Amino acid sequence: MSDFLTWLVVGSAAVAAAVVLWRIWVRPRPVVNADDYQQALQLWIEGERDEAAAILRRVVQKQPDAFEPFLYLGNLLRELGDAGRAVVLHRGLTMRGELTPGQKIASGLALTEDLLALNQFTEAGQVLDTLQRHSLGDKRYWRARFAQHQGDNELPDAARVLKQAPRHVPDRDAPWFREAYASFQLDRAVGHALAGESGEARARLRDVENMPETGSRAALVRAILAARADDAAGALTEAAENLLDHPEELDIFLPMLQDALLRGGQFTRTIPLLETACLAENAPPSFAINLAILYEKLDQRDKAMRVLSTKAGQPDLTPNVAAPYLRMLVRDHPETPFAQVWKLLQMPRPPVDWVCCQCGRADPRVRWFCPDCRSFRSHRRGCRRREES
Repeated sequence: MSDFLTWLVVGSAAVAAAVVLWRIWVRPRPVVNADDYQQALQLWIEGERDEAAAILRRVVQKQPDAFEPFLYLGNLLRELGDAGRAVVLHRGLTMRGELTPGQKIASGLALTEDLLALNQFTEAGQVLDTLQRHSLGDKRYWRARFAQHQGDNELPDAARVLKQAPRHVPDRDAPWFREAYASFQLDRAVGHALAGESGEARARLRDVENMPETGSRAALVRAILAARADDAAGALTEAAENLLDHPEELDIFLPMLQDALLRGGQFTRTIPLLETACLAENAPPSFAINLAILYEKLDQRDKAMRVLSTKAGQPDLTPNVAAPYLRMLVRDHPETPFAQVWKLLQMPRPPVDWVCCQCGRADPRVRWFCPDCRSFRSHRRGCRRREES
């Protein structure tokens, strides 16, 4: 009986081992329903990217000669942050001999986008060179070419790509490239202006001066140039004539204008500008706070309280926004109960950095182009990444 039990245990172990080996080496391929591919695409659209990728993996395992499942699986892997595996899939597609012209372009552009995600800009440019003859009408080609030059810090070439694209792409895509070109050149211009490089800033302004897409941003750059040159009168004139109807740009420029006027002993000249700006319904609360501070400096507290009372009830007029004016009151009246309580508080500071709402990159200056994720007009003060919102 003992030998029988020993044989039974050994036999059971052998069977179990055989089952495990069968599952590892002889397991049949997963069964893929005819509509699995469509289900994966639907899940992708709905934001279920991990589940979509899992289904697409089963589809390509079952259908190794298919084109679109391989193409979209690679694109999805790149979206999920695995551009390395996407390169392998898409490079394999480009090497197939039976591809149609459309498939060659699609797989080549997908491979380019993988390489750009990996910062392999030279190889991305080489792939784009092979596609150029047949892809000039595809917006993806131009966006990839722009990203390749920008990634290699070839900024004039990157700008040239954006400028040329509207002449080749369909009419529906041309406005995007015109706006992108204006934003890119103005972003370069404001960077040069803030760095004191007036010649470069003015050159970039001339590139876009006749484009309606520049809006009030060109006026902001001109105002910054005047302020940096200690041309207080020119800065004030530019702000009064071209920024009063654009509160966002005026709000950016006000600190620079006030510094320029203060250096010239003319800080009170900001008052008429702010008084007019505060009349706009969409004026940010910082205008009223700045005006109240100026009145306070002139011992005109009644005017300060009057302008603040006109903004009462606005949800964005918060203690955080009003902190500069409150600090002034505390400094002038340190013995009041309010001042004593204030000194106990750690008041939050308003956000200083401009943050890209797409990728989270932070910059100390206003930006209209993000060098990291290559999005346009995505920077906001205190913005959070979209997936974190």
